[in-house]
Amino acid sequence: MSVFKNIKKIISSEFFKHSAALLSSNAIAQLTGILIYPVITRLYSPEAFGEFNWLLSVTGVLSLFCTGRYGLAIVLSKSKQECAALFQLCMFLNLVVFFLSFLIILTGKTEIAACFDRNNLLSLLPFIPFILLLSGLWETLDHFFIHRKQYYAISVYNIMQSVGSSALKCLFGIKGFFQPGLIWGTILGRLVAIIAGVVACKSWMKELAKINLPQIKQVAKTYANFPKFEMPHSLLNMSANNLPVLLLSFYFGMEEIGLFSLAMILGFRPVFLFTSSIHQVLFRRASERVQKKEKIKGECVLFCKMCLTFILPAFVFILFIPGEVFAVLFGSKWAGVDFYLKLLLPGLFMSVIVASLAFVPDIFFKQKITMNIEIAHVILKAAALLSGIYFRDFNLAIILYCCVIPLIYTIRLIWYFHLIREYESSIARP
Repeated sequence: MSVFKNIKKIISSEFFKHSAALLSSNAIAQLTGILIYPVITRLYSPEAFGEFNWLLSVTGVLSLFCTGRYGLAIVLSKSKQECAALFQLCMFLNLVVFFLSFLIILTGKTEIAACFDRNNLLSLLPFIPFILLLSGLWETLDHFFIHRKQYYAISVYNIMQSVGSSALKCLFGIKGFFQPGLIWGTILGRLVAIIAGVVACKSWMKELAKINLPQIKQVAKTYANFPKFEMPHSLLNMSANNLPVLLLSFYFGMEEIGLFSLAMILGFRPVFLFTSSIHQVLFRRASERVQKKEKIKGECVLFCKMCLTFILPAFVFILFIPGEVFAVLFGSKWAGVDFYLKLLLPGLFMSVIVASLAFVPDIFFKQKITMNIEIAHVILKAAALLSGIYFRDFNLAIILYCCVIPLIYTIRLIWYFHLIREYESSIARP
């Protein structure tokens, strides 16, 4: 009975309202994305998908440099002045990364493509600076909206980005853009959504435009742990997540990479949008409670129980969907996607819980330990993939990789609750 009382309490809480706003927008975005993929997979080949996801993997890793992870500090800022200074710092770092990446690719794109021994990647490199710029812009705006509890603006971005990019990918594919169509659809979809986000925060433009250099220098020092520890940790995390595409692309064909990439998209895209919505709300709520010396364990435990009750059955259901259903949905050239997706399911479920609670080390300033755990994570993932490469077996590499993911997530979850127990013991002392 106590569990149902707690659930009723959460439904009537501010947390639930904010989560509902974000999750409903994500549900619309995800439904649009999932429904459109059977069309996209018939317009683009697995090889084009592989090259496109190679580009997203590279920019996903490099995007962490765009703000130096100071964006997370915006959520924790204690005043409007601190928030504005951190916002300006992030924007400055983002522009620096954009111009540096532009110059590097302008002068050395041939050498970069040669490193991967794939000349067909040469045409993809000029897109990198612009994808990085848009990624940094949204990360900054996203955390600013969380700080101001403007979850509606985040919801608008999620819907516009998903619907816009999906529609444009289809349009460009029909018109014969093929591989560039996937990229242009992604870039223009993000751009339109970011413009909507900028319009949403125009009432704060005067506040954000007032540059205070001493304040910017001060917040850079105060929150120095984020670039020192959180950025390397996130870099390791992002590298580990994209390791299959980045590492296996040296040794196996882009068609195999494309099949596994689609499985990753079908699995991690809805999980990411779900966890990012929950993380955004829980992060803000938990940081406020910690500042007030209040307990946070109850809600974290309840969230885990709700995942076991409502989300786990959905993953079990997917496990028993026949492979023929995937072939009908995405086309015969995508046969084998179901095999990779089902391998990912245990790691996907654990990531729902762990990624949603990933704010725990941040609010207790334990970024250094988080980074050490992530190093171990990367080493284990790399060892799994290298084993498959050694035996020249792509499927073996993926199987071992998928075994490592839930193991590391379980260790991280245990550590998160250890930190929470330590904190609550400390505030309970007289």
